[in-house]
Amino acid sequence: MKKILYILLFALCAPVLLAASGNSYYFQRAEEAYNKEDYETCLHYCKEGVKKDPKDGKCWAVIAEICSKRQFARYGEALQASEKALAVLPKKESWWRAFVYGIRGDVFYKIEDYQSSKQAYLTALSIQPDNTTILYDVADVCNNLGEYENAITYFKRIVDLIPSKVYIYGELANAYYKAGNKQEAQRYCDLTNALADGGNCQTHRVLSMLAVDKEDYITACREIARAMFCGQSWYEEADTLTTLCPDLLMAAIRTEVDDARTSAEANAVAGYCAYTMHRYMDALYYQHKQLEHSDSPQSAYAWLASLYDEVDEFETAKNYYLLTLKTDSVSDVWVGLAHTERRMGQYEQALTHFRRALQDSPTEGRIYYAIARCYIEKEEYAAALATFDTAQVLLEEEDWKLSLMHYQVECYRHLGDETKAQQVLDQAQRMRKTDDEREEFYMIDAHLGDTAALIRHMEVLEADKKADAGKWLTLSQAFAIVHDKARVMQALRRHYEAGEYAMRYPLRHYRYAFLRDDADFRAMIAHYDSLRLEQLTELQERLGARDTMQNKVTELPFTQQGGVNRVQCSINGLPLYFVFDTGATDVSISSVEASFMLKNGYLTNADFMGKQNYVTATGEIHEGTIINLREVRVGDVVLRDIKASVIKNQSAPLLLGQSCFRRFGTVEVDNNAQVIRLIAQ
Repeated sequence: MKKILYILLFALCAPVLLAASGNSYYFQRAEEAYNKEDYETCLHYCKEGVKKDPKDGKCWAVIAEICSKRQFARYGEALQASEKALAVLPKKESWWRAFVYGIRGDVFYKIEDYQSSKQAYLTALSIQPDNTTILYDVADVCNNLGEYENAITYFKRIVDLIPSKVYIYGELANAYYKAGNKQEAQRYCDLTNALADGGNCQTHRVLSMLAVDKEDYITACREIARAMFCGQSWYEEADTLTTLCPDLLMAAIRTEVDDARTSAEANAVAGYCAYTMHRYMDALYYQHKQLEHSDSPQSAYAWLASLYDEVDEFETAKNYYLLTLKTDSVSDVWVGLAHTERRMGQYEQALTHFRRALQDSPTEGRIYYAIARCYIEKEEYAAALATFDTAQVLLEEEDWKLSLMHYQVECYRHLGDETKAQQVLDQAQRMRKTDDEREEFYMIDAHLGDTAALIRHMEVLEADKKADAGKWLTLSQAFAIVHDKARVMQALRRHYEAGEYAMRYPLRHYRYAFLRDDADFRAMIAHYDSLRLEQLTELQERLGARDTMQNKVTELPFTQQGGVNRVQCSINGLPLYFVFDTGATDVSISSVEASFMLKNGYLTNADFMGKQNYVTATGEIHEGTIINLREVRVGDVVLRDIKASVIKNQSAPLLLGQSCFRRFGTVEVDNNAQVIRLIAQ
């Protein structure tokens, strides 16, 4: 609720101000642009106004107000303009002077200088003591300073002036709770619920906190879910409940969205809440429901893309990113697409799209960091180091710099330069200070070969009930560097049990190469991947889908080579070209492709089902290995658990046969358009 109402006051007062004498031509043009929300033009006229007359205090005031907006975030300029406005505005212009002091309070609030913010708001309040907007802002700052009794005083003054402002009762409940007066907090919650049907988000938050104190977790979850749905935010109180009773919280969220199940907005909130809880399948369900009920489905595509990426459904993620790019070609979408392609091993495409993102954000260090990681996975270590150098200049946060360092150590060691690797490690050690439990230090300690430190990190994570699942994945990589198989697997289990789905990642990533052929390791990955696929199947059933086909026509482009039609499909995420052959019984692949897929994690030992005889086109009988293809993507259709044969002939073509096509009702070949139409039953 925090955002000054000065914008509204300015818009309401502008006609009166224009009617008064002394408003310049530039101010009038600026006011017209402001009312159209054309802030750039408004700023232009105001700046022209102060060039013409440096004592035009109103133009200075509007410059300060526009520069203070988060979309501009030119806070230094806003403060300078406010100082100039106050220097030239006459004392009689009390509204304008209070307005400018309010802007200063807002700027200091945004840069978290709460003492200066409070002082500016109090000065504004001394000019307009009954201005409820300023009273609210002062109370809000007092809350941030921990001055809860002062906050209560200012909130009560608002109630005295305007008793109908029911939301202030919720703010009073919150301030009383923080001040330790739970009885008054409960009283003001009850008063809010009596005056406003259903209360408000602040009241629901306080009721949730009061319920947690009583260990009444059912009520606590219900109230925080109500708060999230009316405030469309994830609150810190929900983090506590995620640790204490995640299933109860998810049930409460489902109850809230069920009351408004056809609302795109409600489903979006539920999806976001589920995502924050790492309940990705629930998040996918609600985002699909948002898509179903939204008038602008493009808004859901990017969310769906990132969620499918989280659950290792890379082809689907990529398709949703491409749909997003049709209407929203911003750098974040290009970055998301590129990250997905990197995880798929499509490095050249990923690099192309990372570079496309740099066109919009040329100084974004994180993009250079991602490009460098691509180079490492391509084993182009010199290029990676050069790109990391650029990222290091642009990234200011210490965590990012530490992350850069452990990758630099790997590059130098691959290039055989142990001296430079050690120099980087020494620099990282100097940054350690007293806090060495950040996950960046897991990797540093691994590169130092300090297994004892890694074991200590694991003990700390085991004791931390709120430990982020991502830390377990990082720790597993750290143990992989020192080739500690048992602890790699232990950390990965904790990662998966926390609800994460990066099942195929360890089979592809270079740090786990020493375990790639280990039977225990592959069996563990296969186990968790089977659970992932089961949950995806359940998701499709919840959505009422069958293999994601949903009675639609899929057009699959083909090319003709040597008298046969070739189409591109993907098997467990690996893009391959197949010969389209409706006469073949099964999908078949050669032993060369099968060996490659097994070595690189696209197949697991659990996918091999036994032996079977098959008849070739010449009538010869051969023995083949039968495998289960967990995921076959044909166009935009996903098929699960397709039977396939591995042919011992290394030159045998890849055939797309009836074990795939029988999932469709009709198959049509359009030679003119060079497409195959797959029509679902």
